Amino acid sequence: MSRERRIHARTRTSLEARLTREGTTVAGVVENVGQGGAFFATDDLETPIPDGSDVVVTFTAPRAGAPAELRLAGTVLRCERYFDGRAVVRALAVRFATPLDLTGLELG
Repeated sequence: MSRERRIHARTRTSLEARLTREGTTVAGVVENVGQGGAFFATDDLETPIPDGSDVVVTFTAPRAGAPAELRLAGTVLRCERYFDGRAVVRALAVRFATPLDLTGLELG
């Protein structure tokens, strides 16, 4: 039985993103995002990003008028690997240091 631990709801997305840790950047996709955090997936299985790492997630979010480039500092809560239908990917659950203001963003 799975127990939901999230405080904030998440919205499914498929936004190109970058995750940076100590000067190293990994390309990937934000699969879902909410006020409290995001789920970042990448096909980079090798770059070390252990649980507890401080990271910055950067992505462009659709917004009425003009897109918003977001740079969100956070902490990796956990890392998992799974088969996405094409390849094995590594996904990282990231909790934002400061809640994301979703006002005006068109994420879903």
